[in-house]
Amino acid sequence: MLVDEAKYLDGKRVHETGGDPQKIFTWIGLVDPTEPELKIFQNRFHLNPLAVEDALSGKQRPKLDNYHEHSVLLLKTVNYDTNTERLVLGDMTIMFSSNFLLTVRHGEAMPLRSIRADLENHPTKLAGGPTAVLHELVDRLVDQYVAVGAHLAEDVDQIEDSVFDDATPAAATQLYFVKRELIEFRRAVLPLVQPIEMLAAGKVRNIDPESASLFSDVRDHLLKVIDEVESMNELMNAALHANSALIQTQQNADMRKISAWVGIGAVPTMVAGIYGMNFKYLPELEWRYGYFVVVGALVFVCGVLFRLFHKYNWL
Repeated sequence: MLVDEAKYLDGKRVHETGGDPQKIFTWIGLVDPTEPELKIFQNRFHLNPLAVEDALSGKQRPKLDNYHEHSVLLLKTVNYDTNTERLVLGDMTIMFSSNFLLTVRHGEAMPLRSIRADLENHPTKLAGGPTAVLHELVDRLVDQYVAVGAHLAEDVDQIEDSVFDDATPAAATQLYFVKRELIEFRRAVLPLVQPIEMLAAGKVRNIDPESASLFSDVRDHLLKVIDEVESMNELMNAALHANSALIQTQQNADMRKISAWVGIGAVPTMVAGIYGMNFKYLPELEWRYGYFVVVGALVFVCGVLFRLFHKYNWL
């Protein structure tokens, strides 16, 4: 679906095609387009078929490709839903050259309408053409990564508190849920380093080399996010190991208690088994006080075993 299409000259939206064609660039925004919809722009801007295929699939990892007519930057959009505490993932393909920039989005993890409005309110910045738009898109995306990382850090802190604050194991499902969210976030963020490095080095076709310093700043923010993700990932690994150790310790304690009670119960079971034998001649079988002596002895022995097990913390 076509969201917006506009031509810009010196940072201002124009409705006429007058003026220097070399200074006019077109910015098109598409959301979940069908193949026929994207084919229209493929024929119009001579888009590479491989780039169109990647844009339609929506399952590519972040990368930067340079073709003869244009360049393509694939990104993963990530947002954090505070209601469900889940990550909302999407993707965005940016095809750009010196006179056009086409964005193809899947999902609503990162709406672009506000970005277009902000740039149109700053014509001086928008006058930079596709380079300025690309920088703003990538910069906003990394800022969104920072916000998502902050939310995930809160989740990791809660997990860490629940695991290390007491000797009670935390729910394993919650630990693995946060771990999975971290893995998905890392998978979206980490591959973006190489494309941003290329932009920061000024080695991307159709991008103004003088904007390299702007992309260098974005790269620094991205690397900071990656460092935080790696740190959170290490904390989650430690929490998982610690929680597993707590579970193992608790299981061992339970087994000791069960074994202690089984040991105590084995004494009367053994005596009852002996006196339950169908022999005519058993010692003290017809003794008047035999029952009381046997029961008293069982109580005494079981009491001694109970105290011993309790002394060694088995009970």
